[in-house]
Amino acid sequence: MISKYSLLYVLLVIITSSFKTNRDCEYVGSNIEYITSQTKKALAETELNKTKYQIYKAINAIEKTRTKLDDCGCSYASKNLFDGLDNLILATKTSSVSGAKVLINRALKNTYLSLESLKEHHTHQSKYQADVLTLNVKNAKKDEFVSKETRERELRQAIDTSLETFEKALEDVIVTVNCEEARNFIIEIRNKCDLALLNDKLSEGKKYYNLRTKVIATNALKKLDDCK
Repeated sequence: MISKYSLLYVLLVIITSSFKTNRDCEYVGSNIEYITSQTKKALAETELNKTKYQIYKAINAIEKTRTKLDDCGCSYASKNLFDGLDNLILATKTSSVSGAKVLINRALKNTYLSLESLKEHHTHQSKYQADVLTLNVKNAKKDEFVSKETRERELRQAIDTSLETFEKALEDVIVTVNCEEARNFIIEIRNKCDLALLNDKLSEGKKYYNLRTKVIATNALKKLDDCK
């Protein structure tokens, strides 16, 4: 029955855009959530090779987040995340699962701290805020900035509008499709978004689209918490 909803994947395609947005930290947060999930999987493994496999997936995700961290400008989040990276790298060099898990636990704490730092980033002087101040120095640059902000806002509004259909379709899936099947389907959509957001070459329009799609899918999953 899930096949009748296969066309939902078409909604994951969005027109590319070269506009730079002020949502870099949100993209970083999404990536760190994915890194956290991979770290937890490593912690749950009981075989050393499988543990290290999950560790390498987390390490790879952190490496792909470097550029986004620079764009976000949150030095606190960067420090915590890269402290976690150091612990994960050390974990790959251990010869026992128990030894690896000590380091994985430390790395997991680092990722949690990194997320907390992002939540408090508005209290820091980010690169984006500094850029805004610089752009306001000259009237010409200020006008250019305002125009750019307008374009970005219109882009986000267009994406939000396009996702209204997707959100309603997921509601239909929840109501009409077998509970377990619906949950697996929505998890697959969210996982696709996670992987897409790790792509440094993704346009800003697609970044925002995948971020919003992930949020919608996550909210839909919450409605299936009691699924049996």
